[in-house]
Amino acid sequence: MTQHTENPAPDLSALREQLSARPALRAHPQAGPLLDIVTGDTDVSSAGFPYISDRSFQIFREQVPHLYQDGLSILDWLRTLETELQKLDRTAAAAPESAGRAIRVLRSVVLRAGITATPDLWLLRHVLSTHKALGILDRLLSGHMLDPVTVATEDGLDVNQLTHDLHFLHARGYLQRGDGDFAISANPAIARVLQRATVIPDPFRVNMVAELVGFLESAQPDPAKSDFLNSWLSDPGQDPTTGSWVASYTQVEIGYRLLPCVLALRSLDITPELKPGAALAALLPHETPALAALFERAGFTSDGKVTELGARVFERGPGPFGIIGAYHPYVNQLETLLRAGEAAPWVRRAENVAASQDANRKSFAIAHDKLDQFCRQYGYEYTVFIEHALGRGEAIRQRFERDGGAQRIYIGADLEDAAIEQARAQQEAGNLPPDMILIHSADIGHPERVIQFLEDHGLRNEPTVMMVGNGLHEVRNQTNERMTAILREYERAGFLLVFTEESALHDEALIQTAWNTYHAGFRYVHEMSGQGLRPAVERKRSDRWSWKRCAEEGGYVVMDEFSYRSRTIYPYRRPQEKNPSISVTYFCVPRKTAEALGIDTSRIA
Repeated sequence: MTQHTENPAPDLSALREQLSARPALRAHPQAGPLLDIVTGDTDVSSAGFPYISDRSFQIFREQVPHLYQDGLSILDWLRTLETELQKLDRTAAAAPESAGRAIRVLRSVVLRAGITATPDLWLLRHVLSTHKALGILDRLLSGHMLDPVTVATEDGLDVNQLTHDLHFLHARGYLQRGDGDFAISANPAIARVLQRATVIPDPFRVNMVAELVGFLESAQPDPAKSDFLNSWLSDPGQDPTTGSWVASYTQVEIGYRLLPCVLALRSLDITPELKPGAALAALLPHETPALAALFERAGFTSDGKVTELGARVFERGPGPFGIIGAYHPYVNQLETLLRAGEAAPWVRRAENVAASQDANRKSFAIAHDKLDQFCRQYGYEYTVFIEHALGRGEAIRQRFERDGGAQRIYIGADLEDAAIEQARAQQEAGNLPPDMILIHSADIGHPERVIQFLEDHGLRNEPTVMMVGNGLHEVRNQTNERMTAILREYERAGFLLVFTEESALHDEALIQTAWNTYHAGFRYVHEMSGQGLRPAVERKRSDRWSWKRCAEEGGYVVMDEFSYRSRTIYPYRRPQEKNPSISVTYFCVPRKTAEALGIDTSRIA
């Protein structure tokens, strides 16, 4: 866990008074709360990352709307603030470092929110539509507490799916939670979101990513298709913000449209060109005024030029957007899931494999760094490199590039044909090893498929590394015992396992982070599809083991020295509680391998 060094802010009341007198700063509707934050306490982590105080983040979360256009206005205000601070430099001492730290935190949180909120809002639009159709919203709006067990019994609904839905709505700020039941938020501005919710029209209950890609890449756009997309992209109207981090209904509608649009542009390889100041119209294949208007409403463009906010979303958004967007078959059939209680659909990643590759690229690079460091330090050599949950083979691509001609057997494994086909296309394009082997129908929750494949090809006793990017959570119907048993099979087969997983968070933690992560939606889609997230640290009141404990119970030696933790979840200091990482890359060495390499396993276990 990241440690913090406390840097108590000096008395900044004089600075606040000076800044408050500046008309350019006073003009922002949330100038007061923003100045409270900028002139509040800050600190710095041991890794050099700035943090604000918990009080400052509470002010930000509860008083400063910061999605889309609201976020863009904050970024503009911060630039103005920096200019005003520079003016102070010329007449007084240098602007306090504390204010600079707060500015960096606010800028990061706002830029991040454009990415993390959009997948959640896309999901929210589907959940609100289904709950409107089933009368669940009407029950909530009546002012009564809603007990999911009672409602499920009375309406013939699946209690597990209904509970997942209600927890998701609670985690995004719309519901209050009692002792096992839920009620609408007491804030009228937040309640208005549920009042405005409508049912998604049947024509729009299709995969809009595919619709957009088909339209944009066509040589002669079909006028009927153009009318269809323009209707879907039509302006949802403007309603007031909720006055806090919680999204307004207009923002829900914007996020619902943004996710497929950004993914479509990524599929067409347009997003890499959408840098700050780029003219959007010049990069789109066809004139699409409705699409351009959506990006303006979102604050991603201004007068047709890509903004700082838009550029960050176009660069970083496709990864998480693609991961969540792959669950369209589930949210599109949410009413069926609520009535039947069975996850009949399955994740389809064909359009989103490239986006998932974006999400994993950085974590794979770090994982390879750690693997190379381990090999140098302990003299470990391996013959076989496997990437499971393959996607487009990003881990293999990086390994192949680093190996530079070294003799290695590369194997890609995945359950889905779509991933295998895209990996094969990458191989044919020369981006993956020409002799790479692909294993079809390989469920990561059934190790015997890959192990038997190695046996059949005479590779069973070869030193093997398996790398997985956010794939182990895809094991369905997880229990601690089942997950441990799966990892035990890989350990007994001698696989040195390096895997990355997002951390599971509970409702209150998600509320406290506001939009600082996309974990609310990430958790929701995995719950509804029968997959299982796990925490990065052991929790006293949780019956779900952490990933590290599962690996250790399965016989692995988890080496923290070669593991990696991403940024922490909260952008403020938490003196009384742990601040877990967004995700962790776990470096797991089979016990026999560790002992053979002379690793002191007693200090690790």
